[in-house]
Amino acid sequence: MAKDFYDILGVSKTATQDEIKRAFRKKAHEYHPDKGNGNAEKFKEVNEAYQVLSDAAKRQRYDQYGSNFEQAGGWQGGSPFGGGAQGWDFGNFSGGFDFGSDLGDIFGDIFGTRQERSSRRNRGVDLEMGIAISFEEAVFGVEKEAVLEKNDACKTCAGSGAQPESKIVTCPKCHGQGQIRTTTRTIFGTMASSIACDRCRGMGKLPENPCKTCGGSGVLRQEKTIAVKIPAGIDNGQRIRIAGEGEAGYRGSSPGDLFLVVKVGPSKDFTRDGFTLMKDLPVSFTQAALGAKILVKTLDGVIELKVPAGTQSGTVFKVKDKGVPYLNEKSRRGSLLITVRVVIPKKLSKKEKELLVSIANERGEVVEVDQGFWDSIKDGFR
Repeated sequence: MAKDFYDILGVSKTATQDEIKRAFRKKAHEYHPDKGNGNAEKFKEVNEAYQVLSDAAKRQRYDQYGSNFEQAGGWQGGSPFGGGAQGWDFGNFSGGFDFGSDLGDIFGDIFGTRQERSSRRNRGVDLEMGIAISFEEAVFGVEKEAVLEKNDACKTCAGSGAQPESKIVTCPKCHGQGQIRTTTRTIFGTMASSIACDRCRGMGKLPENPCKTCGGSGVLRQEKTIAVKIPAGIDNGQRIRIAGEGEAGYRGSSPGDLFLVVKVGPSKDFTRDGFTLMKDLPVSFTQAALGAKILVKTLDGVIELKVPAGTQSGTVFKVKDKGVPYLNEKSRRGSLLITVRVVIPKKLSKKEKELLVSIANERGEVVEVDQGFWDSIKDGFR
């Protein structure tokens, strides 16, 4: 009975080569016989289906002949692989089998045969720490010192791992390859694999006489002070990456990076929204009614703000270029938004009350002055 290769891989007849390849990888992982829940027969079917559908010419012939595919010829023994009706004669592969890049990747994942890159594996660890700055320092930028304890390059051997005046020699175990080759017998024959050398940790070289200070690792736990330039306009929670200031790599390998998380303190006068600064400006009701010129404190110094007559509480005045500088754009700054808050006095003198009553009468407004109310307020502040 002819096999439905599309059904075996779980794809449609219009599937693209990428879809077929992804389906094959998934099925091969699932059914590989060397896995605990593998299935050798299904694994054979999956590979047989992939060998046909991944080849344009074979796929076209399979689509053309359909159920008569195995009897249509074109492959020895009616099979796309030769070696009998089922196309799998393992006796011919005792010396190893070339599965191509696709199956090589699959087996590399299953058996761990992919080579580790020693430079990547031995790279130093990235570090992260917080750094506290004030609100004003975040706006204008600042230079700080970060003190941390980390694995840093040994000062005795300069990170090489070798005692001073000692040589770096080829690893005698892997002969400079950084890898040890091993072989594994599977149902497909003998498969070669490579693992990182445990003597030199995949580097291919090692010190003839290990450094006595760091034991040959080139790394030592120590405290280090790092100068940090924090840019103007940085905000709370943002990170600064300092390349190469993480932990040192093994025997001179690349160091990791240091990430500083900025913690910005609050301001008693200002709040921030992106690159915009905001603050409240308390004014008396007479200033709001009659207008005034008021001195306002900004982060750049004191400015004079003109409050027009009749200004209502909640009115917002926008002052350009007095906000937060844009990151990496020194010439560009946000705005300062000043919100007017009309303050009603909690206590008035007798004369002030009389003047306000006169104003109310002039405007035809009805007011009721509660002498006891004002006295109670006055008593409350004693």
